[in-house]
Amino acid sequence: MAARNLMIVQGGGPTAVFNASLAACIEEARSDRSVHNVYGARFGAAGLSRGEVCCLTGVTAAELDRLRNTPGAALGSSRFKPSEEDLHGELETLRALDVHHMLFLGGNGTMHGARMFAEFCSAQGYPVEVVGIPKTVDNDLTGTDRSPGFASAARYVAQSTQELGLDLRSLPQPVTILETMGRSVGWLAAAAMLAKDSAGAAPHIVLIPELPFDQDAFLTAVQQAVTRYGWAVAVAAEGLRNADGSLVYSVSDPAQLDPLKRPLTGGVARHLAQTVATALKMRCRSETPGLLGRASIAHRSQQDLQDAIDVGTAGVQALLDGRHGHMVSLTPIGSAKPTTLVPLEDVAGVERTIPETWLSGGPLAVNDACLQYLKQLVGPLPQYAPEFVTLSLVTLGVH
Repeated sequence: MAARNLMIVQGGGPTAVFNASLAACIEEARSDRSVHNVYGARFGAAGLSRGEVCCLTGVTAAELDRLRNTPGAALGSSRFKPSEEDLHGELETLRALDVHHMLFLGGNGTMHGARMFAEFCSAQGYPVEVVGIPKTVDNDLTGTDRSPGFASAARYVAQSTQELGLDLRSLPQPVTILETMGRSVGWLAAAAMLAKDSAGAAPHIVLIPELPFDQDAFLTAVQQAVTRYGWAVAVAAEGLRNADGSLVYSVSDPAQLDPLKRPLTGGVARHLAQTVATALKMRCRSETPGLLGRASIAHRSQQDLQDAIDVGTAGVQALLDGRHGHMVSLTPIGSAKPTTLVPLEDVAGVERTIPETWLSGGPLAVNDACLQYLKQLVGPLPQYAPEFVTLSLVTLGVH
């Protein structure tokens, strides 16, 4: 078999396990004698269009081991909508290195870009075989049971909600709004529900894009929680939407648009805190972990790590076996095989929201079916000491 060169591209937002997939790809590719060189595009497709490529063939076993345990995107990533000139630049890079096999690691935009780039190369008479490897903290890729990166970010949200609740219960603050990532879907916000081990525990309210925001119902739920418990925690996805589909809050400054010209969505917690303060005359804090929630290796889920390794390994195997034009898909936990393949055309541009059957009509947004799914991915949370303030008071004698 003729020697093959392989190009790896990381795209979209980094995660706690993105590099674990990259390490698995490099390791699996180097174990195949048909692979001559393994290349990596620096800063994703944007770097590829500029000819910015590094050789990964000589990465040592010790470096791969550290890579598996490093958050971020070691190759550098990008959110990139290529022009015609950019596409030709990417193609010329491949020609110069004699690359006909590519792995695209990323989310929705990356899978769409992978498919379109393969079609562009074919139309130019330079066939390129492409396989997609899933990654996203939002868990919004369709065709897969879950996406590597999500479970670790979900664990961060769940444990942060748990610990925030213990802090607020200790020195009661009226209301706190915790914001999670999630531009269009509420998977991460829903994960906060894993912290709720009793009726009074945080969170008391969960707000997700799948359920239109009702300000009056929100304020009523806040008031009821504070009346009953003396404090309240609400968890809100950054992409929370009104009934008409508009964002509850977004930054309007053109300088804050992302590379795909989308408005910056962070800040909804601060907006809701001001709403509570104004309407209910209560002191209300907002907490926004932001990128910390997807970067924390300390909160990495063991299932997430294994998933990231599995999709990286399976992606290389599929590519070298000629099963290109697909994305690696994770099967439900407990399945006979951890991965399968789905056509890229069935994945690109399709967002996976929380199923309607997993939604509830109350202030907590999701039901037990959703929580059972999440528990398998996140794993057990820390078991903290009971709250002594809930114990019966000791009756003191009069002296």
